[in-house]
Amino acid sequence: MASPRVRNTAVGAATCRLIEQYQPEATRLFNDPVIRGMLSAPIPFLMRLAAVRNFTVKQTDGVLAGLYGEQICRTRYIDDAVVAALEQGIQQLVILGAGYDTRAYRLPDLQGVSVLEVDLPSVQADKKQKVQKFLGGLPAHVTYLPIDFDTQRLADVLTGAAYDRSRPAVFVWEAVTQYITADAVKQTLDFVGHAAAGSRLVFTYVLKSVIERRSDIPGANKLMDFAARGAPFIFGLEPAELPAFLAPFGLDLTADVGNAYYQESYLKPMTRAMEVMEVERVAQAVVRR
Repeated sequence: MASPRVRNTAVGAATCRLIEQYQPEATRLFNDPVIRGMLSAPIPFLMRLAAVRNFTVKQTDGVLAGLYGEQICRTRYIDDAVVAALEQGIQQLVILGAGYDTRAYRLPDLQGVSVLEVDLPSVQADKKQKVQKFLGGLPAHVTYLPIDFDTQRLADVLTGAAYDRSRPAVFVWEAVTQYITADAVKQTLDFVGHAAAGSRLVFTYVLKSVIERRSDIPGANKLMDFAARGAPFIFGLEPAELPAFLAPFGLDLTADVGNAYYQESYLKPMTRAMEVMEVERVAQAVVRR
């Protein structure tokens, strides 16, 4: 079962997404009318208060400057990546370590798409209760599959499920890799690499230099200390090693983005000034044809 500390990481990310919904529409990175239903009282009520929202953002960035910005920018980027995959004909989405991800319920393009949410049993059970209460039932196009990435193989969990191996899929793996072992990461990549040709993987990763406490990013060690008190970071990668790391699994790197991309693609066009930390990045890969 997931410890309360693991669940707290999902709650923290969901709270950041809720705070973003109070941003003026012209400068809001994404719309999420469902996220308030994923959070237990009194969080949704408290976040109605601007003073509480501002304090929460300040407290989040107190761990590491740009931590709030990174979490909401990566949400927007992954949204865009999923929609782009659907526009190119992919009709199934697998969300690995789904937490309180709301894409299946808020992205219009996903309403007719088969969505599989894979996560720790206790986190998923809590989410299903919240979805059922907020939406009045569990959506027919979503299949929920429990897994512990450190002890179970993704292939075993998805076998016999709604996942269709013969068709391309887009896999989303957001804010998971840093919490699991290298073997668990590799087993998952091996499964994705054997998906139908043209399948896509969108995943986040924390810099290995941060994990190994040799980074020169200001505040990086403070972040590691903070994580150690809850859900420790144990696995990381470096941008330069990504192509070679993914290649043995039949995956070709197609994108690797961070702060610079977010500033140029999202924040500057909105004239929105916001710091985004450099500790975590988002990569995309395609299953080799």
